[in-house]
Amino acid sequence: MLAAVVIINVLISLVCFYIAGKLWLLRRTIALFEARITAMNRCTSYVLGKSPNFFANKQQLAHQWRRDYQQLELQLQQVQQLLGLLGLGRMLWLRRDRPLR
Repeated sequence: MLAAVVIINVLISLVCFYIAGKLWLLRRTIALFEARITAMNRCTSYVLGKSPNFFANKQQLAHQWRRDYQQLELQLQQVQQLLGLLGLGRMLWLRRDRPLR
């Protein structure tokens, strides 16, 4: 009888050690995942923390480029008008030099 109780206790202990080993491996795996998730969170926070300033700067730069482009368009129109006037003046000058019939 005593031998049966000892054998049952040993079997129960072996099952408990097996479960404890599996739980230890599971805990270690969860700890590795936690470390990876923490590292990803740190990197993501760093990148996203910098992004509002980055996007604000790029938006300001795009606004400045739009303003510069509008000024260049205005200057282009003025140059086109000037060239048109010069062409009209040239045409009138050439007509002036032609003898009348």
